[in-house]
Amino acid sequence: MYTESELQELENNGQVMFRNGERMGTIKFTQFQEGQEVKVGEYNAIADVLDLINNTMRFQGVEPPKDRTFVRLQRRNINVPLYSILLIKMSSPYMNNLIILGGMLSYSSIFLFGLDGALVSDKEFEALCTVSI
Repeated sequence: MYTESELQELENNGQVMFRNGERMGTIKFTQFQEGQEVKVGEYNAIADVLDLINNTMRFQGVEPPKDRTFVRLQRRNINVPLYSILLIKMSSPYMNNLIILGGMLSYSSIFLFGLDGALVSDKEFEALCTVSI
């Protein structure tokens, strides 16, 4: 474990330093140009200095890319007949009927499992337990 003076000495040697639990050091900026990684700059977080190497950074087009997203509102038209069709395509009517039956049974089981002996008689409760199983 380093003391504060030892960490300060590491800073002077150009290595790394910690401030408020955060690592402070140098960050190297590189850019791929023609299949090669080229160093275009460096940021020293300890001294808070940004050093960009002139004429090494390249951008597509005539200028650097914009630093924010531009939002453009645009009105779109939607075809009216698209909303006039209100039928479910019955490509498999037997499957659709089974899905509806399964949904109805699932919803009815909520009421069957929610019943207790205080709401119905013992004989009805026994029959409902058999039905719910």
